[in-house]
Amino acid sequence: MPLVTFKTPERICWNDQVSGSTFFVVANSDTTLKWRANPKLPLEEVVYSEDILCFNGTGAGICRVASQEQLQAAFKTTEPSAIIKSILSAGTVVMKEFELEVDSQSTTAYNAASSAATVATSAATNALEGVKGYLSSF
Repeated sequence: MPLVTFKTPERICWNDQVSGSTFFVVANSDTTLKWRANPKLPLEEVVYSEDILCFNGTGAGICRVASQEQLQAAFKTTEPSAIIKSILSAGTVVMKEFELEVDSQSTTAYNAASSAATVATSAATNALEGVKGYLSSF
């Protein structure tokens, strides 16, 4: 049976050694390497939003939109595009990729996996919007 590969959005992480925080942005699948090869590519074509997220430590944790103070301390600026470019340039790309065997005569499994990938992409986008909405209520 043939294998079909599915990819989720990329998370590009940069660890601040001073504060111990990890800053990250969420990008469309396979766009970070394209941007690194051509930094003139518009950021709107690469990242989902201008939100710079962070969490404490290098592993997964509860993330939040980075505060202006955190950004200034870590990047010496609060300009989102400059910080995003810095993270895209020096950060580590984290992406989930999975393969699914599908019967070439049947598209049921392919459609199910495609739907799962769409749901994962939508969930990442909704999570970003949720965090942004929650924080804007303060």
